Amino acid sequence: MSRNNHAVDWYPEEHPSLDVLRQYQAGELPAPLHRQVAEHLATCELCSDLSEGLALSKPANLRSAVRETRGRLKQLLAQKKRKRRSFQWPIWQTAAVLLVLLFAIAEVVYHHYFANSDKPRTEQKKETPSGTAISGAWMLRGNVMSESDAVLSGANVQVRGQGAAVNTNSNGFFEIEVKTESAVIVVTKAGFVPKEMTVQKTHDWQEIKLSRTD
Repeated sequence: MSRNNHAVDWYPEEHPSLDVLRQYQAGELPAPLHRQVAEHLATCELCSDLSEGLALSKPANLRSAVRETRGRLKQLLAQKKRKRRSFQWPIWQTAAVLLVLLFAIAEVVYHHYFANSDKPRTEQKKETPSGTAISGAWMLRGNVMSESDAVLSGANVQVRGQGAAVNTNSNGFFEIEVKTESAVIVVTKAGFVPKEMTVQKTHDWQEIKLSRTD
C-alpha cells in the first residue's frame, strides 16, 4: 500500500508513531488520516492505551483526572466511615452487655457446683419416684449352696426393707440390686433353715451356705 501524503507519514497497516498520536489528540490530522487512526485505535489495544496516556499527559487533562480521582477517594472514605459508625456501639452499652453475660455465667456456675453441695446429704440421697436411691445403689452377686457345696437352685434372696427379691438359677447364682451402702438379705429355700446376713457394698460377691432343717 502506498504512503498517504499528509503532514505525517504513516502506513495504516502499521502502528502509528507518537507524533501521529499527538496530532490525533490535538485534532491536527487531516480528516481522512484522522479517521484511519480512529479505526486503528478501535482495534489496537496498545495504541489505544498510548493515545489515552498522551491525552492524560496534557496539563489540563491531568489536573482534571487528579481532581476526579481525589473526589472518588473522598467518597469511598466517607462511605467506610458511615459503615463503621453504623456498627459501633457506645462503650457503656458494650460494658452493660458484658456485665449481663458475666452475671449469667456466675449464676449457672453457682447453681451447678455450689447450690447442690449446700443441701444435707440425707436430702441428696432421697429416693426417686421409681424407688431407686439417688446414690449408693449397687449389685450384689453370689451363689447359694448347701453345706455339702451342692448348688441350690430356686433359693429366694430378698433385701429386707427394699422389696427386691430374686431366685437363684440352675447353677445357684443370683444377682440383686441393693439400694443402700449396707443391707440385710434373707435367703430361704424349702427344706433349709432361712439365713439372714448383712452385706456391704465393698463385698459385692457372697457365697451363702444353707443348713438342712432335718
